Amino acid sequence: MVLKVIDLSMEIKTGSPVFPGYPTPIVHPWTTIREHGYYSNILQFVEHTATHVDAPAHFIEGAPTIDAVPLERFMGRGIVVDASHLPPKASITREFLEKALSGRSVGRGWIVLIMTSYDRKAGTPEWFNHPGLDESGARYLAELDVNAVGIDAPSIDHEPFPAHRILLQKGIVIFENLTNLELVKGREFMFYAFPLKIVKGSASPVRAVAIIEE
Repeated sequence: MVLKVIDLSMEIKTGSPVFPGYPTPIVHPWTTIREHGYYSNILQFVEHTATHVDAPAHFIEGAPTIDAVPLERFMGRGIVVDASHLPPKASITREFLEKALSGRSVGRGWIVLIMTSYDRKAGTPEWFNHPGLDESGARYLAELDVNAVGIDAPSIDHEPFPAHRILLQKGIVIFENLTNLELVKGREFMFYAFPLKIVKGSASPVRAVAIIEE
């Protein structure tokens, strides 16, 4: 048996695209080997930069911040739902998800990843026209009591953000800005993406990976 690791994470660099209203990320050299004898960078970006995970506190007042969420939430058996054929800003509904997950015993311990292929549009105006979960789809995933839900787009939903409120209220964390989901579509894999332990954080960048047995 060989374990293959597939990177599902966007790069963090100066100028990485972010959700409207957030500052542009900056990764700036702080020390150099030539001048100081060692190399380091100073980082400046919002918690919700590149591939990241939202804590319940992001939308639910008084809910756990990222440092208080059980680590078990950030890992689990992964499954990819293919929504790449949907039109711009389409609603990902309960009916759509029930059909996509038919025959699979998805529930606690699982992580549902929604593939829109809008990771390819990052940094363009079209990036924000991605399909997103509507209220019915979010309630369905909340009923399944999955560990987490993720998407390869800048947000799991659109204003007024029903999926954020429904999932985070249930303690289901949300991964956004995933990438390369086509590499694990239709395959069995384990998903891992742990946050930094940011005290009182609303979110954290993660290095998301899928582990596949070959």
